[in-house]
Amino acid sequence: MIEINNLTKHFDSICAVNDISLNIPDGIMFGILGTNGAGKTTLLRILAGILEADSGTICIDGDKQIYKRSCKENLFFLPDTPYYFPNATLEEMTEFYAGQYPEMDKPGVSGMAESLDLDMHRPLRTFSKGMKRQAFLILALCAGTKYLLCDEVFDGLDPIVTEVMKNLFRREMQERRFTVAVASHKLNDLEDICGSIGILHKGGLVTARDMKESAGEIHKYQCIFLEGTDISPLSAREETVKCVCDGHFVTLVIKGEGQITEAMIRTWNPVFFKEAPMTLEETFIAEMEGKGYDIRKVLQ
Repeated sequence: MIEINNLTKHFDSICAVNDISLNIPDGIMFGILGTNGAGKTTLLRILAGILEADSGTICIDGDKQIYKRSCKENLFFLPDTPYYFPNATLEEMTEFYAGQYPEMDKPGVSGMAESLDLDMHRPLRTFSKGMKRQAFLILALCAGTKYLLCDEVFDGLDPIVTEVMKNLFRREMQERRFTVAVASHKLNDLEDICGSIGILHKGGLVTARDMKESAGEIHKYQCIFLEGTDISPLSAREETVKCVCDGHFVTLVIKGEGQITEAMIRTWNPVFFKEAPMTLEETFIAEMEGKGYDIRKVLQ
C-alpha cells in the first residue's frame, strides 16, 4: 500500500502539491484526475523519488525510506514523455531496464512487442507517438515491479491505440497482484479501467474514493409534475444536488438511499417519474458540485 500523509511541495511561490493525504491500496488501478497544472505530475514524481517534498510523508509497504534502492526497484515511473538513448532500440532499452529492475521479464517484452507488431531492432526515434507509448508501457509492465506510476499515458492517442494499451493493463492486472496509479486530465481515459479515482485541483485533493460506491449513493430521476406544482422545497432540500426544469419535465439528482428518495419524491405526486442511469462523469459532477466546486474548472 502507498500511504501519503500531508504531502506539500512548493516551486518558489507556487504550491504544486498542497497538504495531500491519500492511500492507494494494493492490487488496484487508481486514477488521478485533474486539469493541467493540478499537481498530478509533481505528485507522481515525488512518489517516484525524483522530487523531494517540502513536508509530509510517504510510506510504501510500511517503509518510509522511498529513496533507497530496494524501494525504487519495486516501483516504475512512466512519464508523459519517456526518455530513451539516441538511436536506442526497444531491445537495447530492455537490456538497460534489466540492469535497473531485477525482475525484468525480457522474453515478455519480446512477446508483447511481437503481438503488437513492434520491431525490437528498430530505433525508437522512428516510432510514431502511439508506438512509443506502447513500447514503453510494455517495458513498464515487464519490469516486474509491484507499483507502476503513469503520467498522461493515453494523452494524444487515437481510440484504437488507447484501447490496446488499456487491454495491456487489464491483462497484467489479471495475471498478477499489481498496483497502478495513472494520471490523466480526461475522465474518459480512466473511467473504464480505474476502480477508484482521486481528483486534484490547484494542488489539493478534492476527493478520492471508489466511484462505483459513490454511484450507488447518488440517483438521477426524470419526473413530470402537474401544472402549478411547487417543487421549490424539493429542489431546496439538502439531499438534492441538482434540479433542472424544462417545462413540466424535471430532472433531479439526489444523494441518498434509493427507496427513501423515491418515497420522498412521491409526496409531490408526480404524474410520472423513473430512475435514469448515471454516467461516471455525472457522478463526479454531483460529487464536486455538492462540495461547492465549479466542475468546469476541475474536470475540463
